[in-house]
Amino acid sequence: MTATTPPAELRSAPEFELECLFDDPSDPSELTIFSPEGENLATEWVTADRSTARSLERIR
Repeated sequence: MTATTPPAELRSAPEFELECLFDDPSDPSELTIFSPEGENLATEWVTADRSTARSLERIR
């Protein structure tokens, strides 16, 4: 295996249907990501605060 060839486990990674909502569409400060088909919608979500988020370009 080379560094450019992913292991078989990564090639068959699961897929997820996710949706997102902004706290304020005209001036968002938080983004919430969730699965619309989850049975526990009230407890299965992630919220990111825009002021602490970093772009991938900045991290690299």
